[in-house]
This record gives sequence, structure tokens and C-alpha cells, in this order.
Amino acid sequence: MNKNKARMNKELQDWIKESKDKIQSGKKEDYSMKKPKGMCHICGENLAEAVCIKCGRSVCKSCYFKLIGVCKKCVPKEISDKWDGSKPDWEEELGVDWVD
Repeated sequence: MNKNKARMNKELQDWIKESKDKIQSGKKEDYSMKKPKGMCHICGENLAEAVCIKCGRSVCKSCYFKLIGVCKKCVPKEISDKWDGSKPDWEEELGVDWVD
């Protein structure tokens, strides 16, 4: 596994552990049964497909971290920037040429 990716995954796992209690205890309302409605409340461009368990926003796949059930607005920027779901350029990351 790539060292950067392993470090990023470790940081995300640490943040999840630290934040899990805060997310659960900070909820004023139970959003687990809420259904997504309309367009994404964050980007406004895509159809909402999920509801954030922390704030209750209806969000699209691009603005939602399915693994933890939280939207991009509820995840600290330093974490969301590192774990944005993008696909790395493996040739550049690994320093090798792609062979077909």
C-alpha cells in the first residue's frame, strides 16, 4: 500500500474514533430515518441521495462520506481534503509506467 494512502487511512480512522462520540452526543435530532429530498444542500448540483447523521442535510454522493455517514460540511477540512474519494494517478504515485 502506498505510504501516503496508508497514512491518510490511519488519520481518517483516528478521526473517526475521536469523533464518533462527539457526532453521536452532539445530535439534537435523530436523522437516521430521514429520507433525502431534492437537490444536494451542499453543492446544489446533484440529486440528494443520503442524509448526514450529524446535521441532517440531504446530500449527493460527492458531498457525503458513506463510510462514516457524515457530509463534507461536518468533516474537518483537513480530513476531507485528504480523503476526497478521488482516484490517484497510479503512474505518478508509484513512479512506474502503465503497461497494457
